[in-house]
Amino acid sequence: MARSARELNPNGPRFVSPAMTTSPQRPTVLILIALAALAIAGFAATSGGAAEPTAAASASKGVTIVSFAFKPGTLKVKRGARVSFSNTSNTTHTATRAGSFDTKGIAPGKSKTVQFDKRGTFAYHCKIHPFMKGRIVVE
Repeated sequence: MARSARELNPNGPRFVSPAMTTSPQRPTVLILIALAALAIAGFAATSGGAAEPTAAASASKGVTIVSFAFKPGTLKVKRGARVSFSNTSNTTHTATRAGSFDTKGIAPGKSKTVQFDKRGTFAYHCKIHPFMKGRIVVE
């Protein structure tokens, strides 16, 4: 036997607002996606995964050693340029490329200069702290 609408819904018809049909998880998912995108962008901006800052050929002919990093990570210079490696940290560092140049120890507050007469890209590191790396690009 079929029941009437009144028997199935004794309180009468009800209206459902759009807010009642929206999933409460939707805003949470969107917020999580936005937070993940921000985290990835922040990580890329601060990690080695991002492009290293590069100094222009004529703008700078110096590399500053800040804590345990060479700044800029990549320096472009013209052939024949002299590059000064200045140590602003509180520990001794080197700028070394085997078979090409070696500043030996650069004490805190001191600097050493290297002349680059050949074109090419010269990757270098600190012999004391091998994780410190940089590049000189000679045009």
